[in-house]
Amino acid sequence: MTKRERFLTALRGGVPDQVPVSPLIHCRYAHTLLGRGDWEAVFEVHQRLGSIAFRGPQGIGCRSELPPGYAQESRVTEGPHGRRTSERTIITPTGRLISREVSGMIPHDPLVAKTVEYFVKSPEEWPIYQSYLEAWLEGATPDLSEITRACQVMAEEGVASASLGGVYQQVGGARGMEGLLMDLYDCPDVLGAVFEAAQEIVSRQVAAFLQSPAEVLYYDVCWATGSRMGPKHFERWALPELERAADLVHSVPGKYIGLYTLGRIRELLPMMVDAGPDFIETFEQNEGDLTMAEAKRLYGDRICIMGNFDSVMLARGTYQQALEEARRCLREGMEGGGYVMVTGDEVPADAKWENLRAMVETVEEHGVYC
Repeated sequence: MTKRERFLTALRGGVPDQVPVSPLIHCRYAHTLLGRGDWEAVFEVHQRLGSIAFRGPQGIGCRSELPPGYAQESRVTEGPHGRRTSERTIITPTGRLISREVSGMIPHDPLVAKTVEYFVKSPEEWPIYQSYLEAWLEGATPDLSEITRACQVMAEEGVASASLGGVYQQVGGARGMEGLLMDLYDCPDVLGAVFEAAQEIVSRQVAAFLQSPAEVLYYDVCWATGSRMGPKHFERWALPELERAADLVHSVPGKYIGLYTLGRIRELLPMMVDAGPDFIETFEQNEGDLTMAEAKRLYGDRICIMGNFDSVMLARGTYQQALEEARRCLREGMEGGGYVMVTGDEVPADAKWENLRAMVETVEEHGVYC
């Protein structure tokens, strides 16, 4: 099997010739290794490692011609010791919203960034943000050039999935997790209108994915699962978008959707599985409350399980410990197919190459289906 065939077979719940292995290499580790953090650099790292890349360009690719009175401006300010402050301004007829993000504060990991000021600073500013979302949607058109090129470049050596932050994540990114959780309790009616506008944007992005050559939609819900909201709040504020996205994706043959989660998901997982994704990841160890073995036993006949190699082990562990961790993952997830060995979170910027190789070598030796 090619790498792409192996991955898609497991994603469909089948048994490939070998367990697919795909550590979550993002821009930070690629930058450490190659000095570049774009998706092509990530793909090159996977090629060198022998693993399968399944993260394509970040984002579906939609652009918008904003109507008169609306605009978005950006500027970057260079500071001392390599620090950079990125400022974005949303301009609307009823007001301006400003966000600021600082990066470069960790010399050996310069792509780490922290939002120090969010667009929405009080509940009274939500209508301004909602107005901007509605204006953006009015002039939005898909741009599939980058995802198309990624599919061509990766071909059978990877799966150029389209990545999308869900409604909850997009709204939370404008307010911050703590502020959003407070507003969901204090002014749910206001947030309901904002979520509705954001949902229309996400639906447009899903529609763009369905027009693209990409086969897999990588749907990020880590803001919702990582915020530790209770099941009732998850059912109201996060679940409807998952069901809607899964229904849209499955309306087109040969298209698949998976959920990227973090945190304590035990109580939320039954709802997520019922929403109908093809796979769920990552069943992380350090912050999670459900082992991969449990997930496989409870839901392995309904979804492909992706996880849960300890990411910290890649940076802090020995080569032998990495081998043992990979063997544990195979013991818990391999049987019966429907499993992809993935790290429990992003590969750290200071991960050891030999520990990443241990994942691939272990699969090549012990992850072959007879």
